[in-house]
Amino acid sequence: MQQWQTILSALGVVFGLIGVGFVARRINWLTEEADRTLIALVVRLLMPCLILREINRAGWLPNWTDLVIPPTSAFALTVVSYGVCAIAVKLVGNRLGISTPAQVRTFVLCCGLFNYGYIPIPLVQELFPREPTMMPTLMLFNVGVETALWTVGLSIIAHGLGRKWWVGLFNPVVLSIVAAIMIKLLITPLITAHPIPHQWDVIGPVVRIVDLLANCAIPLSLLLTGATIADVWRDTDLSEGWGTTTLACVLRLGVLPALFFAFAWLMPDASLHRVIIIQAAMPAAIFPIVLARHYGGDAPTAVRVVIGTQIVSLATIPLWLSFGLAR
Repeated sequence: MQQWQTILSALGVVFGLIGVGFVARRINWLTEEADRTLIALVVRLLMPCLILREINRAGWLPNWTDLVIPPTSAFALTVVSYGVCAIAVKLVGNRLGISTPAQVRTFVLCCGLFNYGYIPIPLVQELFPREPTMMPTLMLFNVGVETALWTVGLSIIAHGLGRKWWVGLFNPVVLSIVAAIMIKLLITPLITAHPIPHQWDVIGPVVRIVDLLANCAIPLSLLLTGATIADVWRDTDLSEGWGTTTLACVLRLGVLPALFFAFAWLMPDASLHRVIIIQAAMPAAIFPIVLARHYGGDAPTAVRVVIGTQIVSLATIPLWLSFGLAR
């Protein structure tokens, strides 16, 4: 019962902030004109500060398995998700209104990619505030998801990899994770071994600045997520395409979590096990809507997958988490 209350409380915080962002957009307090600069601020400054702080927390010193197994597992699970969605669409897609090539490609991309960042990160913060290995493991896991998105996912929606497909891999979040790990492994031990005299210490103020900026990353990210949901909700007729929404919910919130759980229970590392459980319960990610629009996919299909799984996940996330985290 206590675990159930903790999960519901954590979800209440996360989806509450998303709801505030949704309402703020609808009443025009958070305008579309502000999105570009706010998203750039989150991705280029606030999220890197969060990554730098969490990976360099005391109590986590990675070895090679910590650095290799989470991203490798994430890549494999994401690719398997794409494969399961592709098979399902081939079997029943035509009968559910997913018939054109653009609709098929969009469905596989959107349903196969879970919301690996903006919801899991605050959930980990809320559920495991005193476990220093959880957030670094989640960050490294997300590197594998990013790699799968910008390789396999991009080839699905764009009919193959473009000439500069690799540019997406070198985004500020991935680069920040690499930089934070290098600092953890190389610079932090050096400073510990050779302390800086107090009168020359500039690290303390810098750490405090990074900490304050990191505290802003998730609240602003969730507000922007809610605003984005408000936009796509407004621009798409959700009364149509129930077949698409139903299949997406069955796969993303039913079949795929079960596969993730089976994989998670093979993991001897408790942190990676918990990260996979949390990621398994997630709805579809929002960013593939942008990719679908940019690469000639079917935007209404993308929106129905995302909005449908987001709504239904309010009921399924606590069920999956309470079951999976009971280990």
